[in-house]
Amino acid sequence: MALSGIVGMSQTMQDFVQLVRTFSRDYPELNRIVSGEESSDRQIAWAVFDAVSDFNGTPPFTNLFLDDLLQRHQHHLLLRMTIESLIESVGQLQTRNHINYSNGGINVGVNDKTPLLMNWLQYFKAITEQKKMRVKVALNIESILGPSNVGVHSELWAVNATYAAY
Repeated sequence: MALSGIVGMSQTMQDFVQLVRTFSRDYPELNRIVSGEESSDRQIAWAVFDAVSDFNGTPPFTNLFLDDLLQRHQHHLLLRMTIESLIESVGQLQTRNHINYSNGGINVGVNDKTPLLMNWLQYFKAITEQKKMRVKVALNIESILGPSNVGVHSELWAVNATYAAY
């Protein structure tokens, strides 16, 4: 695997990169137009880092790593955020390499997948932004409750707590 030589590349990251590749079905035998894989393992790893950075940089700010998000069962969100980053990257490449050619009344657009990519990007952004906000709210509530999930007692607890024992 191309990621094995990168310092600090965890097995979790390598496994997640393969999960992203499987979800996007980016395999040479399935790519009819693109020769080989459209996104390398390094590009997918970059998109994972970008997705985690986006998650952490969205208020309320967090400092979670890939392992933290996966332990909190956020595979679905992180996978789609990673795909979103890949689509943005591929879309920029497609736009940069787009040319129109006209000869003898025949017009041809080469590599004009940008509108299709934009549709997918809008779809993934809508899903991920909603999910990200729900997770952020849940994390914010969890931070208020504390590690034991007891929360902060109101003044009524101080007045009425002694009656609970009788």
